[in-house]
Amino acid sequence: MARVGGVPIQIGASWLILAAVITYLVGSSSPDGGAAAYGVGVAYAVSLLISVLVHEGAHAGMARGMGLPVHRVVADLWGGHTAYDARLSTPGKAAAIAVVGPVANLALAGVAWVASLVVGTGIPGQILYGIAFVNFLLAVFNLLPGLPLDGGQLVDALVWRITGRREKGLIAAGWTGRVVTLAVVLWFVVRPLLAGNSPSLTSILWMGLIGAFMWQGATAAIRTGQAREMLARGTVAQVVRPVPVLGPGDVLEAAAATGGLAVVVDPDGRPTSLVLPEDAQTVPRDRWGVTPVTALARVQPDGWIAPTTRDEDLTSVVTAIQLSGSPIVVATEAGRVLGLVTVEAVNAAIGAN
Repeated sequence: MARVGGVPIQIGASWLILAAVITYLVGSSSPDGGAAAYGVGVAYAVSLLISVLVHEGAHAGMARGMGLPVHRVVADLWGGHTAYDARLSTPGKAAAIAVVGPVANLALAGVAWVASLVVGTGIPGQILYGIAFVNFLLAVFNLLPGLPLDGGQLVDALVWRITGRREKGLIAAGWTGRVVTLAVVLWFVVRPLLAGNSPSLTSILWMGLIGAFMWQGATAAIRTGQAREMLARGTVAQVVRPVPVLGPGDVLEAAAATGGLAVVVDPDGRPTSLVLPEDAQTVPRDRWGVTPVTALARVQPDGWIAPTTRDEDLTSVVTAIQLSGSPIVVATEAGRVLGLVTVEAVNAAIGAN
């Protein structure tokens, strides 16, 4: 839809389903309102979209303010999410990024509530009051202590801080997420049934969708934590392969010891591309001394750099493999190239341990 500070703001096609449902529910609840009632429904749908973007924008702004690259902000049927590179995150950063979203909704709720008092009765005041109410609910709901909600991120950060292991935080917050999911379904569906009341079909459907979304997110967090526990079995030192690090002005002969395999960096020392042995072999051996590496270098995809240390576990390099979609990534420590890591080397290290 747009870019803010270079960050893509995307609206998923599934959001249109949510907008249509909200418009229908609001419009049909006021049969005497006619077209105006459906207009109010559209206004509610748009205001919800704005509320979600404010929430996710707060996450994105805090992440960027803490030096973490933000890839995109998305609004869709499930609300929204902010994709950012968490490889350099800490428990404190993770907690700050998580809490700022609900805080932004509380601030928006306060502004809308005051505005509704100023405007008074009528459709504008009704819409403003609705915006205030929805943002308050969004803030409270997102602070429930279980992933995939922001409150779950806080649980994750707390356990991470106490144990020093991110995977333990993910697993703990995933399990609390499952408990929260069951509690929400019990409260909004089972409790009314036990009290002799019958929830509407719409309420049951919404709770089913929300429950499925939350359970899926909680389960994904548990599985991610378990996968990270597996990655903790190896270290970067076990999988990294040192290779020549060449600048734009270097020639292929500088990579002769590795058969032409080398990392090429830009003038600032940032890895940008690779020279592969199969490409080097296409050049006659007596021409290696005059062939610039830039003539053979293959530019690598975004996310292929894994900031890490030799003693760190494999999480950072595997994350780089996933983000870049490349079977080979470069590991760096404090901006210095440690070497290359391949999928095969990672699998071998995990299997050996």
